[in-house]
Amino acid sequence: MRMKWQHGFLGFIFILMFLPTVALAAPIEHVQVNIQDSAHCAGKILLNRMTSSIQVVAEQLLLEREIKQISASQADYADLLQEVADRVLTGYQVEKVDLIIGPTTKVSILLSPWGKVIENVQVDIRFSDVDDHMAAELLKKMPQLQTKIKGAVLGASVDATDWAGGILRQMIRAEVVEALPNFKAAVDLIRQGDNAVVQVVVYPVGKLVQNVHWEIMSDNMPNILFLETNKVFTQEVNNLRGLPVQYISDNIADVQRRLLDVLKEQKAIRLYGIDPTLTIIPGTDTLVKARLDSPRYKVWFEGYSDIGRDGQNISGVAHIGKYMSGVDEIFAEASVTFNPMEWEVAPGYMRKIGHLSLGYARRISDEENNYRLEYKFSSRWKIRAEHFSGSANNEFGLRYRIHEFLSAEYVYAKDKAYLRLVGNL
Repeated sequence: MRMKWQHGFLGFIFILMFLPTVALAAPIEHVQVNIQDSAHCAGKILLNRMTSSIQVVAEQLLLEREIKQISASQADYADLLQEVADRVLTGYQVEKVDLIIGPTTKVSILLSPWGKVIENVQVDIRFSDVDDHMAAELLKKMPQLQTKIKGAVLGASVDATDWAGGILRQMIRAEVVEALPNFKAAVDLIRQGDNAVVQVVVYPVGKLVQNVHWEIMSDNMPNILFLETNKVFTQEVNNLRGLPVQYISDNIADVQRRLLDVLKEQKAIRLYGIDPTLTIIPGTDTLVKARLDSPRYKVWFEGYSDIGRDGQNISGVAHIGKYMSGVDEIFAEASVTFNPMEWEVAPGYMRKIGHLSLGYARRISDEENNYRLEYKFSSRWKIRAEHFSGSANNEFGLRYRIHEFLSAEYVYAKDKAYLRLVGNL
């Protein structure tokens, strides 16, 4: 198309050299080109591109020339524009060129296709190296793309497929870059008789997410309740693989919202009124952290194995609590120790002040008071101190949460230190 346009442009420049020139007493200030398809088949996008091509030629030919001069040779200028349009607009025949001369000169061109036109367009849009579910989410950012593709090709002359394909590629690439700056598009237009198939492959560019590491943790609900949630969440976060890191950074709110919507649909989340929170740290190794804390209940089951302690080194505690407010909790605990076996039941109260928690429990069997202090440094680290009034013993612990089902705690009690492994259910 470019070669033909250049030949036409040189032709009208050659003729222009021999047209009479006079002083610009009343020049043409603006040129408006309007192209119509007599068969009413060509789409708006194609007609606009035709108009843009001829607009450049018409402005070179008419702009700033004297109105009287152009009027005197109007037929010659119309013939010249028709010749250039015939050369430039391959696949179409110019039937008529009308000029309305004035300060704003209007050029109307009526054309018709040489033969058949594209009557059916099939569009195939795919995403390379991106999960199908995520591809569907990305395609939502370009809701009109398929319609625009069909509009650009449907009704075009079958003999104009080559240069119509160039228009199509520019349009699609511009749409993709605008909607998905971290992606590019490869476009192929295949003509099959009077049908056309447009294949679009959108592929990511830049640094990509190679691995996704995730964790689901709760401070006040048993993690065993979220096994099914964890399974579903695993599938969703794995969909992030293959995406550009920059895309996740630029669309972090949308990615969080989509993952949170998945969590909120899970049965355990709805049953216990949990309002999940999510943290995403983008990178080639992307980190996703989900917190599933309940505003209503505090329930946990822990089993202890003490290394370096003589006797009663295997034990466990079940804690069931109900929040009376955002900071006040009443609870009941049942604990058991082995070698020898002993049971204990203790109702109590806990108040939370920021990261600090202060509590009291009445150990019924031992008939003693238990005073507690806990301070949480982060989601993994916390420290505790307890006093038992009956035996006047104190116990201190520094705990690190390895993952949702296992913690390690350094304990100091009765003038001895030992390591405690904590199984979190």
